Amino acid sequence: MQARSLLVIGDVMLDRYIDGRVTRMSPEAPVPVLEKSAESDMPGGAANVACNLAALGCDVRLLAVTGDDAAGDRLASLLGSNLAIDFARICDPDRPTTRKTRFRSDGQQVLRVDEELTASVSDDVQARLLDSVKSQLATVNAVILSDYAKGGLPVSLMQQIIAAANDAGIPVIADPKQSDFGSYAGASLLTPNLAELRAATGLVDDDLEAIANATSTLAATHSIDAILATLSARGMLLSDAAGDWQHAPAEAREVFDVSGAGDTVVAMLAACVAAGIAHQDALPLANLAAGVVVGKSGTAVASPGEIISAGMPGAISTSWADAADACETWRKSGQSVGFTNGCFDMLHPGHLHLLASAADAADRLVVGINSDASVRRLKGDGRPVQSAEIRAAALAQLPFVGAVAIFDEDTPLELITALQPDRVFKGGDYRAEDVVGGDIAAARGGDVVIIPTLGSHSSTRLINA
Repeated sequence: MQARSLLVIGDVMLDRYIDGRVTRMSPEAPVPVLEKSAESDMPGGAANVACNLAALGCDVRLLAVTGDDAAGDRLASLLGSNLAIDFARICDPDRPTTRKTRFRSDGQQVLRVDEELTASVSDDVQARLLDSVKSQLATVNAVILSDYAKGGLPVSLMQQIIAAANDAGIPVIADPKQSDFGSYAGASLLTPNLAELRAATGLVDDDLEAIANATSTLAATHSIDAILATLSARGMLLSDAAGDWQHAPAEAREVFDVSGAGDTVVAMLAACVAAGIAHQDALPLANLAAGVVVGKSGTAVASPGEIISAGMPGAISTSWADAADACETWRKSGQSVGFTNGCFDMLHPGHLHLLASAADAADRLVVGINSDASVRRLKGDGRPVQSAEIRAAALAQLPFVGAVAIFDEDTPLELITALQPDRVFKGGDYRAEDVVGGDIAAARGGDVVIIPTLGSHSSTRLINA
């Protein structure tokens, strides 16, 4: 996804959080008194979609209207700190920047105050937006319409954008707020929640088959390739115009805050579409990403590392940054991270003994494997017998392996430095002080664990047998 470029158009807003504690009621009226302890701002709406795309490694262009005011300046400043986002801001002095202020006591919302103008932007502003979109279609892989019904995406403008994108062969993914899904006719993919779907269809019976029938009918009626309905605790349902559908149950996890979860879903789906990934293959990724952000406080994003750690055991990471993110996520949840490495050219009982023993002594185990070039330098011509991708895939299937990372150097020192494991495991007859990366674990208060070899198993013997 890192080479993909996406254009986001829609309603941006500034999400402000006032945190504190409610410990008493006001003597003036029967209302709680919040003792403020902190205040923070986050990009919201289409701006949060852009931030989620940037977190996934995409190049992002954000096109939106703000007021010529302090809130708009603050939003632009927040977005400007993210080098992956190019924010093309159109200032409209006749409207305020949409701002949502949430008051929270011990992390729980007690009040939200909205400041906004929902009237459509002027014809002149719409023309500027459309011209900007058309000028960028040749250099983007997908377009996202982030419609929050705040006036930044009038129906006529959306229809013109979809038509222009279709002419250019660029897929359009829309997060809808209009009850008439004909407003998004011709889009590639829509991502309504259940409430939005009910408003669009009058749906009363919301069992999965009824939802699938309703979404398929909408898709066929409005020439939409597919519709992904988010169903809160029931997960997600993807259906297409042909009537085919599939359901992804929600990932079981504690729900802390649902703010912006829909933004994360549309961002993940759009990133997948831009990368040429089929809708049905993008569904589980979107489901995992949503599960990550609802466990966070406030408007949030899901990084690849967090999605890796939330997924099925044995995720393969070719990016050290992603693997490091996963390790950090595990540590923050109180889990210890172990590391071991090797070529693992022909997986044998000795390898399994090492890996299982290491996994027993750490909550999460990351396995570093030598790249093909690295193995060749260490073992000579004719090695490895199996490519790094095949070796990594085999290790990733083991239930006690949390992640697999590939390194190109002769030793895993740089990888260990990036991952910062709590424990480093080594098989064989070594002294702890001689194990590469042991000092890094020790600096964290961790240690090196030497695991005795099991018999005389080796890849070389298997290959030469």
